[in-house]
Amino acid sequence: MLKLRKNLQKFALSCFILSCGSATIAQTINSAPPNAISNIKIAATKPGTLLSIQAQEPSLLLSHAAQRYLITYRSRGVNNEPIVTSGYIVLPKGQSPKGGWPIIAWAHGTTGVADTCAPSGDYQNGPVNSYQNVAEKALNAWLAKGYAVVATDYQGLGTPGGHPYMNAVSQLHTVVDSVRALHSFKPKSFSKTWYVMGHSQGGAAALTVAAYGQKDAPEYNLAGAIALAPGGYKYEGIAEYVEENPKPAVNVVAFFPIVLLGAEAADPTLSPDHLVSKEMQVILNSGRSRCLSELQTDLKKPPESIFKPNANLAPLIAYLKKQSIEYMTPTVPLMIVQGTQDQLVDYHGTYAYYQQQCKAGKSINYHPLPNGDHRDSLRQSEFLIGDFINAVEQKRKISTCGQTQ
Repeated sequence: MLKLRKNLQKFALSCFILSCGSATIAQTINSAPPNAISNIKIAATKPGTLLSIQAQEPSLLLSHAAQRYLITYRSRGVNNEPIVTSGYIVLPKGQSPKGGWPIIAWAHGTTGVADTCAPSGDYQNGPVNSYQNVAEKALNAWLAKGYAVVATDYQGLGTPGGHPYMNAVSQLHTVVDSVRALHSFKPKSFSKTWYVMGHSQGGAAALTVAAYGQKDAPEYNLAGAIALAPGGYKYEGIAEYVEENPKPAVNVVAFFPIVLLGAEAADPTLSPDHLVSKEMQVILNSGRSRCLSELQTDLKKPPESIFKPNANLAPLIAYLKKQSIEYMTPTVPLMIVQGTQDQLVDYHGTYAYYQQQCKAGKSINYHPLPNGDHRDSLRQSEFLIGDFINAVEQKRKISTCGQTQ
């Protein structure tokens, strides 16, 4: 692995020294996995520059795919700093149509903050495999409609640096720049029209892109956004809940290290080591190397306490509040899908966001799933995207505001 890492670094550095164009990089199929790339000088490259690409056979779940590629590309971090981000591309079968394949940018749900939690590196029975199987079935529906898929891992998942979980700016950048990376791969094969779809964490990312994506990438046409069980309504509420309930439910405790470590990755002054109890510190340390599914399996009971006595949570709560989805006002048509029995993303919060946007006069299509759980919004998306796309393309009314839900 060390040898592969060095070879990939050598390739990437040589391209910068020789001023390789994106086409040259795109034509090079590397034998090393994209997440082996590290410590590269990328400041001189543009956001969306493709840094590495590796061809792979698509999984059997992607029956409408012709080819899958693992990629790394230049993006922008929390503070607009240049970063390396990993992800993957899936191309539909057949020839690119006149005008190019339209694009769906996929933003995945919560997997964790460790590098092993990057969906692009998924493998059978791996820590994100169960989730990725559901996601691929949903993405296969887009491939069947002739869309090219580009999927970011986000900042710090599979690449150097921490993962600033739920940071709105970082998620906006990594999603938008993944679309740029796709265009740099085969510039004439893709349409300038694109959609974004995300689930859970990615649902929040999709809402941020719906609000700011067109402004961030004016060279392309963001046609619409689909947010599936979007997390992050009153995001600070999770810290407030844990503070008020010293022994919360096990599923909350398993999830909380991701929140804390994500905040620290975005702002190192928010170090959770200064906030959590000794018992919680053990769980927190596990969260640095274990994915959400593993944390959920490992944890059998909550610790006696989460925070140290008199821990100052004000800076943490202020930071989390800034990432909340209620600050995201969409500028493109938006569809929201939410299960009413979702135990991870509160149905009432998603509905409150929908009502907020309706009052603001936005065009929102809200699709509740009676008795639906957290993943049902993702499972059912393949049956809902067709009508949404057709309505957007035909400029028909999509809003369900004012209707009884």
